[in-house]
Amino acid sequence: MENERQSSNTPSRPDAQGAGVSTQEAENSKMEPRRKAWYFQKKVLIPIALLIIAGLAVFWYWDTYLRGYVSTDDAYIAGNRVAISSKMLGRITELTVDEGDTVRKDQFLAQLDTSDLHAQRMQAASNLKYAQENSTLMQVNLSLAQEDFNRAEVQYKSKIIPQEQYDHARQALDRARAQYNVALAQIKTAKSQIIIVETNLANAHITAPFSGIIAKRWVMAGDVVQPAQPIFTVYDTKNIWVEANFDETKISSIRLNDPVQISVDAYSAQKFEGHVYQIGAAAASQFSLIPPNNASGNFTKVAQRVPFKISIKQVNSGSSDSPSSLLPGMSVTVKVRVAGE
Repeated sequence: MENERQSSNTPSRPDAQGAGVSTQEAENSKMEPRRKAWYFQKKVLIPIALLIIAGLAVFWYWDTYLRGYVSTDDAYIAGNRVAISSKMLGRITELTVDEGDTVRKDQFLAQLDTSDLHAQRMQAASNLKYAQENSTLMQVNLSLAQEDFNRAEVQYKSKIIPQEQYDHARQALDRARAQYNVALAQIKTAKSQIIIVETNLANAHITAPFSGIIAKRWVMAGDVVQPAQPIFTVYDTKNIWVEANFDETKISSIRLNDPVQISVDAYSAQKFEGHVYQIGAAAASQFSLIPPNNASGNFTKVAQRVPFKISIKQVNSGSSDSPSSLLPGMSVTVKVRVAGE
């Protein structure tokens, strides 16, 4: 009897397993909507949200940095440049500066050999001395001829000498006067020759036309240079600007004095600004070595570039870099704030 009671009070094992399975199915059925919601958020909502954020970012960037601006990276820093050359043929005996040196206005840069010029100066001085002595002699001859003519004139009027002798005296006076004038002209020629030699001596002493930096040295001491052959190339770094070439389709809205934002590749952390102060009168292609000729039958239209000059100044002047450290030829990017936009 006791065994029967125990068996009747103890639940059967298969029934317990069935109840466990039913509970697991119920929990799974409750988790299924959550999984579907998470799948929907992961596959649909998150990409849509990311696209919206990206679109807002693009719109913000366009509205802040692109709208109302005309930009180009076809721009560089330019400055006044001069090629220092000799005005005459000569051998270089001395160079006092080299590439990268800073020079001042009228600073001595190079010296040409002047030994031939000194010899020419001595020769010109001798010619001047000879012309002066010859002028004195011709003046004496003129005085004698004048006296002879005066006597001959009195004697001719008194019927003492014939017409022929009187004519000879007059011709001698004219000859002496002409010789004296020639002597005076020789003095002027000799003095002019001395001035020419002195000028060449001064030209042999080559100086800087303005303050700047030696960008290039083209010759060495001992080289023989021809007239107008470059010896140095000097840039005036105190007077620099930005030369930007804008596409012709973008220049219709650019006006003089429009503000410009300037980014120099060499100083990415620095901020520069300026304004448009000159608009080119022709496309840059017109100043090329061989301007394009579009009269041929295989014409292909290419957008041209128009040069603009832009002033430049530094905004954050507290930095160690200053506009004086900007060198001609550096690449820049410019953004012109178009008026009325």
